[in-house]
Amino acid sequence: MIRSLRDHVNLFFTIVLWMMCVNVAFADKAVSDLTGEDRERFDKFRLLFTTGSTTEFYSYAKDYEAYLKKQGDMNLYYKLRNNEGFFALRHNQILQAMEIAQDLEKEVRENKATDYYYLPMGLMGDVYYVSHDMRKAEEFFLQALHDVGDRDPKFTMRMYMSLGEMQALKAPAKALEWMDKALLLAEQQDNMEYRSMSVALKGYIHFLSGDAEKFFVCYDQYQNLKGMGDPDFSKRYANVMNVAKSAFDRDFKAAMDGVKRGNLYVDSSLVAIRVLALQGNVADGFRAMRERYVELDSIYSLSQEASYDHIATERTIQQLRSERDESQAKTRRLTYWLIGLIVGFAFVYIMGRRRLMLKIWERNKDLKEALVKAQEADEMKSAFIRNMSHEIRTPLNAVAGFSQLISNPDVELGEEEKADMRQRIADNVEGITAIVDELLELSKSESEAAIVSCEQMSDVRCNDLCRSVMRSMADKCHKGVQLRFSSGLKDDFTLRTDSNKVMRILMHLLGNAQKFTEQGHITVRTELVDRDRKLQISVTDTGVGIAEKDREMIFETFSKVDIFKEGIGLGLPICRRLAMSIGGTVSLDTTYTEGSRFLVTIPLHLK
Repeated sequence: MIRSLRDHVNLFFTIVLWMMCVNVAFADKAVSDLTGEDRERFDKFRLLFTTGSTTEFYSYAKDYEAYLKKQGDMNLYYKLRNNEGFFALRHNQILQAMEIAQDLEKEVRENKATDYYYLPMGLMGDVYYVSHDMRKAEEFFLQALHDVGDRDPKFTMRMYMSLGEMQALKAPAKALEWMDKALLLAEQQDNMEYRSMSVALKGYIHFLSGDAEKFFVCYDQYQNLKGMGDPDFSKRYANVMNVAKSAFDRDFKAAMDGVKRGNLYVDSSLVAIRVLALQGNVADGFRAMRERYVELDSIYSLSQEASYDHIATERTIQQLRSERDESQAKTRRLTYWLIGLIVGFAFVYIMGRRRLMLKIWERNKDLKEALVKAQEADEMKSAFIRNMSHEIRTPLNAVAGFSQLISNPDVELGEEEKADMRQRIADNVEGITAIVDELLELSKSESEAAIVSCEQMSDVRCNDLCRSVMRSMADKCHKGVQLRFSSGLKDDFTLRTDSNKVMRILMHLLGNAQKFTEQGHITVRTELVDRDRKLQISVTDTGVGIAEKDREMIFETFSKVDIFKEGIGLGLPICRRLAMSIGGTVSLDTTYTEGSRFLVTIPLHLK
């Protein structure tokens, strides 16, 4: 099944692009007026677009487009030039498709062909869609809708459907609005093809959302349209509708058989994952989802993935060898101990039998604890590999991809686009640096947490320290989020502690709060508790909060509540170890329900 999903993901974008092409130039009514040599030329272009090699297609397209310009048939010229971009995307030639879109935009603007501004805008949207830059894709799709007006209803309906399908997971309510617009326009145009496809895609969105009631409303509408016997009725999404119906009817075998047959014309991996989720098969669903993300990463750069997988494998081998040697040495040491105990037992059996048995039980307990620690180490290793494989490879792929775009002399980019790409490169490099820093800090905090040391103690003004940390991190808040400070202490209140560790704890807690708080405020407060024997620093936010089942798990190494958020799950474990090293604690305030509140307590060493 997983292999099937991998194949479907590779075919998905080709299918989407084929749908785009069929509905842009080849469906234009002016084509029906072509006769004689003009018709023969067009039919050959169409054939090569479908079955020709890249060399044959581009060579013929260049000659045919020159012929159209000479004949003055700019309507067909612009649309076939647009289809040339689609052909490049079908063959994973993303840079060439972007170049075609930029050249076409330049040409229509130089010729003041305002009626065709929408074509390059739509193509640019498709380029960014295939590149998984959904924000840019949406911008260009919306601009194309603005430019097309009411000149090309089929193009408009395709834009509505592209926007809807693109937002099916991220914003299903918005996706349904786009599909309703496509359906309304199809009904106004009396276009059975787009009417049937819009109803089917609405059903698909309800299927992904798990809304069976609304899905069956769409399914019944789809069957009614089919029963009308209109020859223009589109059966493109018939299979995905049947798969969804079988899944909601809990006939999961039929549903998965439908996925394996293919011809869904949507992301087959998402359909399979939804079927598995409805079935309650969490393990297979997770594996399928992981396979999907791995495949999507490979679209960016297979060579980079191979390199980083090789590095991860080498690291794993080294760790396994080290663990094997350590385990063998421990086994030898334990064996020697057991031999000594047996020999000692032979000499002192009568006098010390009870005491010797107690020692053996203690040794057995030590062995069990050692086994538990070995298992924990193995789990940490697995978590490390999972997190690092994704968290480091993804930003590195982004750095490599944008660097290629900027450094490619054949790609014309505006200053704004270059600045955006440079900023993205910088952000991803900063993210990688942060991950490495967290790993180094974890290693350091593990050794620091073992003892409470007074070597780094100094006199600290609590309020000044908190304000300093807040100033250094103020620019990392989401737009509109307020960063506040309050104190129950006087500004000259001083205690003796390790200021560097306290600052590191606050920076991690503030970073977490900023990551999960998109509106509202983040508040840092200092006060004395436990009858003034301890200092308490609280970090309170109005973010998403932490579910009850995750309240203890968040302090475990490499644990993450939201796997789609940046980070590798080390911040809170590091905070707890640092607090332990200065005799303090870090805990979650479970009484606070409007977001999250973390409490840091530090014993007072008053000056």
